[in-house]
Amino acid sequence: MAADGPDTEVRRRLETQTAMFNTTLKFAGALAFAGALALSSNASAQCVAATDGSSVECFTLYAGQTIEAGTVCLEVGNGDTLTVTYETIDGWELTEAHLWTGANIADMPQTRKGNPKIGNFPYNSGDITGLTEFSFSVPLSSIGFSCDAGYDYCADPTSMPSTYLAAAHAALRKLDTDSGEYLTETGWSDGGGITEGGSWATISSFSLSCRCFCGGGGPDPVYGCETAFASGGTCFIALDEDGDGTGDFSRWGWTLGPLTAGDYSYEVYAGAGQCDLDKGTYVGTLSVSYDGATVELSLDAAVGFEFTEAHFYAGNEILPRNNQGFFTVAPGQYPDVQEFDTAVTSVSSSFDVSGSIYVVAHAVTCGEY
Repeated sequence: MAADGPDTEVRRRLETQTAMFNTTLKFAGALAFAGALALSSNASAQCVAATDGSSVECFTLYAGQTIEAGTVCLEVGNGDTLTVTYETIDGWELTEAHLWTGANIADMPQTRKGNPKIGNFPYNSGDITGLTEFSFSVPLSSIGFSCDAGYDYCADPTSMPSTYLAAAHAALRKLDTDSGEYLTETGWSDGGGITEGGSWATISSFSLSCRCFCGGGGPDPVYGCETAFASGGTCFIALDEDGDGTGDFSRWGWTLGPLTAGDYSYEVYAGAGQCDLDKGTYVGTLSVSYDGATVELSLDAAVGFEFTEAHFYAGNEILPRNNQGFFTVAPGQYPDVQEFDTAVTSVSSSFDVSGSIYVVAHAVTCGEY
């Protein structure tokens, strides 16, 4: 019986963490989660009910326990798949990623002392050295979550989100410009500690809901922030620039072009996972004015919305490139990054370019969803 002690303690502490998380949901207004997802239709769907009121839950990716090296974000993609995206910042790169997610910590591969056995995690990237973004696709059915297609969750205000756990591990590296060598660190998404006295591995809590994309039948909309892109071009997911027959990116969004000299206008949508506008909310307009030598970009919010960040690219290639010379769709690596202490309703940018060009415009857009 003594050998079972550490595992029992791990489960006890994670059950306590989950109970605390659920209590927080109740006192913060659990129904607000569903209200925040009131977008454009009356159809129920499966979604992440995030703590900021959006449908994307992001956690800081820590390297070596204390260094902010990026984010791990969870979002329901095509309706029955959970997309988990690792994205690094500040020169950090991925070399490997491992993921387990489920409802019960006891189901996570672990040693007898409760330390995670990442080599046995169900999702393993293999060698991805040099990448700054990588995604896993997890069928919701594999973690025991599903919604009854015949039930109207939008008409049931008592329908509550369900709590799940994610252990998101990464092997990370960063070039030391002084020595010319790479620093290496272990990375985990922010969360509660899994063991006491063992590894510093952490586990993150998130919620899934069946009460999503509800129309007027749900609670009042709640103020929240969503990622948004100017729409109408080629979806990132459809791009295969390396010609290997598979898409290069799992993140949604659009590249606009090729454009010649002229004036253009594009609608901006937030929360349009998989580039599906029916899932998204119209939040503004991107105006493009190109005279063949300079392109002027103007991002204007729709009534009731505002921007806290904006990211722009314009150039002859279909996408911007990161510091390693690879195409990237990560907004933080676009050539023009703007962040605002106070939210704004209009943002502009300009680039000196010529010939046929492409444009990508992204914003963190806040309002009532």
